[in-house]
Amino acid sequence: MNLRFSEISGDQLDRFTAQHPCNNIYQTQAWAQVKSEWQHRMVGLFDQDQLVAAAMILIRSLPLGMKLAYIPRGPIMNVNDAQQTAFFLRQIRQYCRKLGAVECKFDPYLIIGTFDLDQKQQAWQATSPATEPLKAAGARFAGYTRQLSQTIQPRFQLCLHYQPQWQQLLPKKTREKIQSSFERGIEIELGGVERAHDLARMVEMTEQRKHIHLRNEEYFKTILKQFAGRSCVLCAVLDHQKALNRIDQRYQTLSRHLEQLDDKAVKKRKQLEKQLADLTAEKEKTLRQCEQDGQRVLVSALLLVHDGRTCELLYSGLDGRYRRYLAAYALRYQAIAWAFDQQGCTRFNFGGVEGSLDDGLFVFKSSFNPKIEVYLGEFSLPCRRLLYPLWAHLLPWIREQRRQWLRRKTQ
Repeated sequence: MNLRFSEISGDQLDRFTAQHPCNNIYQTQAWAQVKSEWQHRMVGLFDQDQLVAAAMILIRSLPLGMKLAYIPRGPIMNVNDAQQTAFFLRQIRQYCRKLGAVECKFDPYLIIGTFDLDQKQQAWQATSPATEPLKAAGARFAGYTRQLSQTIQPRFQLCLHYQPQWQQLLPKKTREKIQSSFERGIEIELGGVERAHDLARMVEMTEQRKHIHLRNEEYFKTILKQFAGRSCVLCAVLDHQKALNRIDQRYQTLSRHLEQLDDKAVKKRKQLEKQLADLTAEKEKTLRQCEQDGQRVLVSALLLVHDGRTCELLYSGLDGRYRRYLAAYALRYQAIAWAFDQQGCTRFNFGGVEGSLDDGLFVFKSSFNPKIEVYLGEFSLPCRRLLYPLWAHLLPWIREQRRQWLRRKTQ
């Protein structure tokens, strides 16, 4: 082998990663432009004149004059080739050191196990020999972590893989909720950059409700522009008139049933009277919200980006006042349909979940019967060995301070 390390262009990176099994949106020049608060570099490993590995490296300045380098979902390389792996990582460490980084973190796009929802134990126990060549090359493994806060990228994600007639394979209860959402007046609208403001509004509502900090409108616009042709915003809009029409139809149907009841059907009569009272209250609430928000109102939105194989659900938001319309189900159903309509896309990623696999987010995403996919995990290349021990203790503190600041900001 005649291995050579050098900087490469963004076009070289994209051409290489597009054909690689580990292709993903995070190792592209488009994502480098999205992360504008970071500097970026593209580097590659050549064997003779052939590019055999590549990485888009992000570099960020932190307090005390320190810098962090990070390779999101990369490098893109053959981990099983120990010689290439060792050479490439050694060169990346030296390169990042020259840039002033104390550490270079990376999390390869390697899925070490795919499991059914009832195989949580197997998912927790998933390991891989792929850690060995990386550790042998000097990378420090963070371990098979479970908590989202322990790594930059989540190790556990829920993904739906394309199958013919996938709609019919969704759980019955989920299909019923999707149908109910549409019947109650939810309509799905497809858009691009022009809907970034709507997405930002919904995300802001989610931030306020959950006391978290996500992203703003300009960030969403940047994603949509950089991934033009491979991204979209889906918006769930409630038509209040349709909602009111459905209430009236239900009320008339139940009233007829009540009139036809035998005098002895006391229990059934009480049930129908309770349902009619609930419908009356629902109509009054709907009329108030229609007067307040207008006949058509945005209730939820999400952002999708695909790499030609996988569609990533990056951000979503919901107006909690309209939760009863189950728009989140209708919206994700339409998102999956959009993803599988894109040529070559066969995988829909709902996003990361806590490794406990039991929180509310996991339960909701599980309603679409996806698979649990477990990634290899996070590694670190110490670039400045004298500073690294101090850095390793300082970085968790910096992260925690930032989380607390963001939490206070959203309260």
